[in-house]
Amino acid sequence: MKETLFLFQDEKDANQFYLFVLASTFNGDVLIKGSEVRLSGYSQIKQTSLVDLIFPFVVNYYVPRVSNYLLKNAYYYHDDEIEQIVPFVLSVSSISKELHTDLSFSLYERLIYYLYTHETRGVVDMEHLYLTLFQNEDAWLEIVGYGIEEWQFELNFQEKMNDIRHYVFKKKPKLPKVIVNIKDRIRFFDSHGQPIREEVLAHFRKVSGTTSVEEYDPTKLISTLLSIAPQQIDVYASNDHMHTLYWMMNIFQERIKLFPVEQFPYKILE
Repeated sequence: MKETLFLFQDEKDANQFYLFVLASTFNGDVLIKGSEVRLSGYSQIKQTSLVDLIFPFVVNYYVPRVSNYLLKNAYYYHDDEIEQIVPFVLSVSSISKELHTDLSFSLYERLIYYLYTHETRGVVDMEHLYLTLFQNEDAWLEIVGYGIEEWQFELNFQEKMNDIRHYVFKKKPKLPKVIVNIKDRIRFFDSHGQPIREEVLAHFRKVSGTTSVEEYDPTKLISTLLSIAPQQIDVYASNDHMHTLYWMMNIFQERIKLFPVEQFPYKILE
């Protein structure tokens, strides 16, 4: 049975770690005393068991800490902006090695190396771990920068979505209702279940002109629906198309009605 003592800079950090371990699947004993947390009575199923246990804590507690620090002191963002950006830094932190060409190891791999070289005596200084993995690692300035880019992209995307929703609200419908079948390919039908020919759809798109959504819409599903602007859209699709369905609902909102693809009521002629 193993025993490891985790030393923290203050009692607040120790308490956060203690609560994290209690909520995890850790199968040993956990005791807290001031700024120390002791794990005991556990066996390592594999060499990375301890890494796998504390890695989510490192990501969810230390990545926001270094992100807040860099966003405020290096990028000079305000608190309300920092609160919005941190989740995007979290999302890119898992692929930091791919983003930063000078970063030879991922955060997970560096945590393995750190624990391998420091945990042999049964004591882990978590403040030293934080400084080693983050504050003394110049690459994190750039990784936080990638998080900022993702946030800015999302802001720009949402601004476009608002413009498109306004466009849909103002546009006069070319058809009152459109039925969409999304399976092996995308098919459009009118309110009577009759297929809408591709040349008709192309004409709708042509007379409506281009919209800013087309760069995100390789299948022309959204741009076609925007060109028609129906008051009701019945969509028959499987859960494999959740991303597409979410995007459609984000734009057309209450105009969308969703149904399982198996319930499609009309015959499809190939």
